Amino acid sequence: MKYPVKKQFGFTLLEVLMVVAMLAIVGGAILTNYGGLTNKAAMGTSVHTMQAVKNAFNVFASTEGGLPSNLDSLIAGTPTTPTAEAPDTHATDVTNEEFLDIISPALAARLEIVDVNPEVLVEAGIVEIRYVDVKGNAEDDGPHTLDIFAPDGTTKAQVGSIDEIEIPGDAFEMPEADGNNGRGFHVSLAADTPVPMARWIAGTNGVNNINVGGEATSQLIAFGLGDLCTLIGHGTFTNLADAPFHGAAGKGRYNRYIVLIDVNADPARFVSVLCPSGDETDAEFSGFQGGSGHSH
Repeated sequence: MKYPVKKQFGFTLLEVLMVVAMLAIVGGAILTNYGGLTNKAAMGTSVHTMQAVKNAFNVFASTEGGLPSNLDSLIAGTPTTPTAEAPDTHATDVTNEEFLDIISPALAARLEIVDVNPEVLVEAGIVEIRYVDVKGNAEDDGPHTLDIFAPDGTTKAQVGSIDEIEIPGDAFEMPEADGNNGRGFHVSLAADTPVPMARWIAGTNGVNNINVGGEATSQLIAFGLGDLCTLIGHGTFTNLADAPFHGAAGKGRYNRYIVLIDVNADPARFVSVLCPSGDETDAEFSGFQGGSGHSH
């Protein structure tokens, strides 16, 4: 007697994780955007969004074979040999570096700018990072003529005060033809060619690294997850329409989530996600060494 063979239907674990990550981030963006919601609602959403970003990074690494590229460096500087790649600008290096003026002071207190050999980042798939033209990091009204190019690729871009930027999370994007928004450019990374990056302060015996899921000996580099990152709209599976943002970051503050990448690993590895003020969760790290806590 023959018995019919039943086919198995369902989803793989990878497919389920991918969908969960995408829905959580989209849901977070909707909640933080919905008119009338309080900061408390935004804070509750943040915890779920950070977990969703972690899932999205892990899915991207599994499906794309590397980490997302074109992350925000959190740093402003003078571009070396700026070259128009309309509508963007490419530079070979960055000098006169400083932190972006509108990142959270609490986050800035937990970071330090150091030159990093990007070899392990390139091996991990991070081949470009973005900076802000330091001339566009000024607080006075301007207009400020930048060293990078306008979208037409021929004239130099002009922007107003960084404090009056229309969309703070877009600071690292290309300048616009009109408006006071992007003022960013990209640098292609190459082995044995150090560039300035924002390093998480490890603390005594690496306690700050351990607090965010790293190892005591980790060298954690902080990047912002902006709209031009290849995690947004470029992955084969992880195609997020927009980069998530924290709804309670404060007016005029850079509100993108922060990812930590360990460059002590070979290749570099993804470690954790922080809110724009530098916390892994909305609870403060009261034991952080070298900086102060914050209130969301």
